[in-house]
Amino acid sequence: MLPILYEDDILYFKKTSFSKIKINDLIVFQKKNKIICHRVIYKTQKYIITKGDNNPKSDGKIYLRQILGKVYQVKRNGQIFKPETLYLIQSTHYFSEIVKIKKAFDKEKINYVFLKGLPLHLYFEGKHPQRIYADCDVLIDKKDFQKAQNILFKFGYQKADLHWSKQVKKLQRQELEITFYKKFNSFIVALDIHLQLVELSIVHLGHFNNLYFQKLIDDLTKEFLKNKKRVKILNENFLILNTNYLILYLALHLFHHNFKGAFRYEFLNQVIKKTKKLNETLTKVQDDIEKYKLNNFVYPVFYLLKKHYQTPLPNNFLSQIKPSNFLNLKLYNFRNFNIFDDETRIQAGIHRFLNLFLLSPNPWWKKILVFFNFQVIAAVLWSVYKKINSTILLKIKIKKTLEIKT
Repeated sequence: MLPILYEDDILYFKKTSFSKIKINDLIVFQKKNKIICHRVIYKTQKYIITKGDNNPKSDGKIYLRQILGKVYQVKRNGQIFKPETLYLIQSTHYFSEIVKIKKAFDKEKINYVFLKGLPLHLYFEGKHPQRIYADCDVLIDKKDFQKAQNILFKFGYQKADLHWSKQVKKLQRQELEITFYKKFNSFIVALDIHLQLVELSIVHLGHFNNLYFQKLIDDLTKEFLKNKKRVKILNENFLILNTNYLILYLALHLFHHNFKGAFRYEFLNQVIKKTKKLNETLTKVQDDIEKYKLNNFVYPVFYLLKKHYQTPLPNNFLSQIKPSNFLNLKLYNFRNFNIFDDETRIQAGIHRFLNLFLLSPNPWWKKILVFFNFQVIAAVLWSVYKKINSTILLKIKIKKTLEIKT
């Protein structure tokens, strides 16, 4: 639960009625004879699902009889504080940094738009988040990237190297997404700068027309940079996507994350629920899904959203965006996806490639050609090597442990 909870922290919790437990609350519960404190990431009328902030796996369903109470304060090094205090401190620092960068972008006349992150949360929720909000996605016109990078360096940000390995870095054709970060005490502020919609690319290998059309990515990127609106957030002007494009982007972002992440679904649910003229907006979303051949990629998102969050989507919306090759998508078994667990970076990268391959609107003969590309062959071989290597290391570790015990 770092950086919210430390190993030696003392937690104060009290019994709370099930109806008053909310998403993002820290809950103490008992499971398999263990007492655990994790965050609520999902709730129904009968159970909640919890997950540690840095745990890849959720804890599964937690029922009322297992819940011991809700954390209301923490004692650390003799000081007592509420978790909400840490959220507010981090969020306040984060927002002030974003405002400073935004103003510098405006001064340099950089063409940009905020895709997601704290500003959008504040706009749609109207309050600071009740969890650590660590990254913010900004789409920038490629021609303005150098100016944007200079600004971030000037403000003390560093460029993160997120490549799986040096070998994969050498294979990359071009940078499509660059992360800049800066540390504040125990918190990190990160900005993900997008130069195009990486949601439809194999991020670390560039793009392949065998799986999706680069022209459509370029066209949609241009549309996002052109169709934005100015909104007021805590007395500051921000440029965010028009609502129909925001809904489409958030759906594509879920596809990019292999349809995982309860907080991503929760935010998309909130955006849709707070959209005025919803039918009119979703008609535009539907038109763009058809125009950019995105049915296979986003239909599972809206299906899972409706299934888990009962999002008020019109009855005909799902039927209108259902892919023509729905049988193939049904065989993909998306209905039973676990949206609550995370993956390791390597697992996520492999699954992202498979999802793009399987759900690509291109014919199979064309998709198969991607495996004749040197970059893909090298990446596959490297992934297999890492998998075998990690398995061997695990066996050696187990063997040594057994030898020590005997």
